[in-house]
Amino acid sequence: MPLHLRGSWRSIVSEYALICFRNEVERVARPRSDDKRKAILDAALRVFAERGITSAPTSAISKAAGVAEGSLFTYFKTKDELMNELYLDLRQEFSRHIPDFPHGGDTRARLRYIWDKYLELGAAHPEQLKVLAHLRASGKLFRENETATFALLEVVKATGEAVAGNELRNAPSEYLVLMLRALAEITVEFINAHPECAAVCQELGFKMLWNGFAGE
Repeated sequence: MPLHLRGSWRSIVSEYALICFRNEVERVARPRSDDKRKAILDAALRVFAERGITSAPTSAISKAAGVAEGSLFTYFKTKDELMNELYLDLRQEFSRHIPDFPHGGDTRARLRYIWDKYLELGAAHPEQLKVLAHLRASGKLFRENETATFALLEVVKATGEAVAGNELRNAPSEYLVLMLRALAEITVEFINAHPECAAVCQELGFKMLWNGFAGE
């Protein structure tokens, strides 16, 4: 590069670096809104459900949320971080819907309550189950986001009690939870496709679950 241009080039680079620095400072300092954060998470849920995760760019999510793409990155530094926050929010959603959990009930009553609530929420919000499955299969979730929720702890406790007196008593608790979730998700999927069979499938599904765990 000619000597007379080197000074100009350095000046351009310095100015560009300064602009980038100022933009980052403004992004970090920009006040955050809980409503806008929720709008972005809700939009991510809709877009992920419609397009799948890999085919859902952040530009589409920000457009669905009604915010600039730069605003999205004010709340979530990367798409991976957005995915993880959505995963945490969806996991907590179930716990928020069981305020009247029958703590004093027997094992069967507590499992039945969880089963009924899972199917109720799955029928009302099938997109949540769909996106949760996509997120689990994405390979992008942080291990620390697998911390136990209230609902999960109750499922682990109830399933452990159900199998305590039979040959499944040594089965890993995670395996039992996955079995319950798989049967519940299959039942929700079938009911959503055949709503006229909802009541029958809800009863038969729980009967299979309980007989499988308790050996009755």
